[in-house]
Amino acid sequence: MTRWVVVGGTGYIGGALCRRLVSNGQLVVSVSRAPYSSVASAHMSLPLSADSDFSQVFRAGDRVVYAAGLASRTECERRPRQAYWLNSDCPLELLRCAERAGAESFTYISSVKAKRPPRGRVAGEDDGVPATDVYGHSKWLGERLLLAEPGNCRVNLIRSASVYGIDTGGRGSRGRAGRWLGLLGFIGNFAPLLPASGRRSFISLSDLVQAIVLLAEAQHCNRQVFIAAEPTFYDLAAIVSAIRGAHVRASSRLMRLLLAAARPWRRLPIARTLLELEESELYSAARLRKALRWRAEERYCHFLRSIS
Repeated sequence: MTRWVVVGGTGYIGGALCRRLVSNGQLVVSVSRAPYSSVASAHMSLPLSADSDFSQVFRAGDRVVYAAGLASRTECERRPRQAYWLNSDCPLELLRCAERAGAESFTYISSVKAKRPPRGRVAGEDDGVPATDVYGHSKWLGERLLLAEPGNCRVNLIRSASVYGIDTGGRGSRGRAGRWLGLLGFIGNFAPLLPASGRRSFISLSDLVQAIVLLAEAQHCNRQVFIAAEPTFYDLAAIVSAIRGAHVRASSRLMRLLLAAARPWRRLPIARTLLELEESELYSAARLRKALRWRAEERYCHFLRSIS
């Protein structure tokens, strides 16, 4: 029986993946620093540190999914060495161990933040330029290292858009907006006009997990990069409209006014983050849809309405 090894199996994406696989009758091994896992067939408590011994983790025929890493951009800026280890060097070391053990496939969960998309159009996997911030660049470097590594193990990468959703175990996320959704809904009830933000791509946790499973099983895919994203895009006004259940107007002039004070300080991380609000990041999953029998079934607006 094929064994699935999910590195980061007690995390948000990894835990949801483990649940899906176990519910499908698969043999699943979770690997993380957590002492135990309630969602996998078996669990290895192993810190993902440079001095850890990964030689006994894998065996022949494994399907490996790397769902670990340092995902917070703020934490990456604070701990760049840790970010590069978890997002770049560690997955490479694990791939080498998996290759020596005779693993079948290795799937790396990356992020659309690995590249800066071109302005004004929907980006594919080959569009844009490599990111320069610690989080994005560490993901980009991880991708390059994995794709350049020779071997018989199939290697594929998924760049996910902003992930939202609540898995069946009760662990959840409200997307990148997270805890601010309630505040946005409150503001929308009183503000007749909102600043016009850029539009963003999203992907539900359920749709992402399905894409991961299909890609890990796909014998015809090797050394390829795929974007996982919904075909619809959302700006601040659309998000608040979904929360309220009523249309909210947006003003570009108001956004420029609010960001005027941040522009002279654009080199600072907090100012850079604020200025990103007016930029759009639009992504296409056309390559993934063409390569696999996959479609994004859920929509962010429906999720927002369900929790508002």
